[in-house]
Amino acid sequence: MKILVADDDRDMVDILSYWLKGHGYEVVRAFDGEQAIKRWRETLPDLVILDVEMPKIDGFEVCRQMRNETNSMVLILTAHDQEEDEIRGLELGADDYLRKPFSPRQLLARIKAILRRASNVRGSASSSTITVGPFSLDAMRHEVVRDGVKIRLTPTESRLLHLLMTHTGQVLTTDMIIERVWGYDEAGDSGLVKTHIRHLRQKIEPNANQPRYITTVPGVGYTFTAPTPVES
Repeated sequence: MKILVADDDRDMVDILSYWLKGHGYEVVRAFDGEQAIKRWRETLPDLVILDVEMPKIDGFEVCRQMRNETNSMVLILTAHDQEEDEIRGLELGADDYLRKPFSPRQLLARIKAILRRASNVRGSASSSTITVGPFSLDAMRHEVVRDGVKIRLTPTESRLLHLLMTHTGQVLTTDMIIERVWGYDEAGDSGLVKTHIRHLRQKIEPNANQPRYITTVPGVGYTFTAPTPVES
């Protein structure tokens, strides 16, 4: 697996590169946003570890450009307690985030979770298309069609919607969603789910403020329903 590490902290990049190589990963390094985009296009890494605060082009813009061109996994690095950075990164299409300072063990756990997600997607290639109600989702292409309109999704949004659609009518707890979509063995951050649910609603719901398809079950989780159209 090839990983791009982009951070203006050269010591951080050196440490992560040395540690990741020791675990068998191929590493590409970048020290600012422009360099990150250039090396990402040249090497097409499987995973990008991206600091949000970089010179020339910040990590948010780098993430946005990557999401417009590819489905590479993106893990953003944020300062401790900077929740607004985490939310913004997720809304731009990042798959996950990790707060600084973090331990090598935490990073390895995130990388392994991402590898499991990628493996699960490859393993389900033959059954990646599912149709429920007005929606037809192609999980491999990260596209959903609603009433003839094609909607592009991020890889995480695609996995989330696939999980919801394959469990239509069932209430999925936040912990269950985190385990199935993000691949965490331990309890994850419910903010991940909340942010992605909100962004997914903005894409597929006629009115995201009054969702018809993805509904919240207070104190429990979420459920997907596909109301039968009423003929006039």
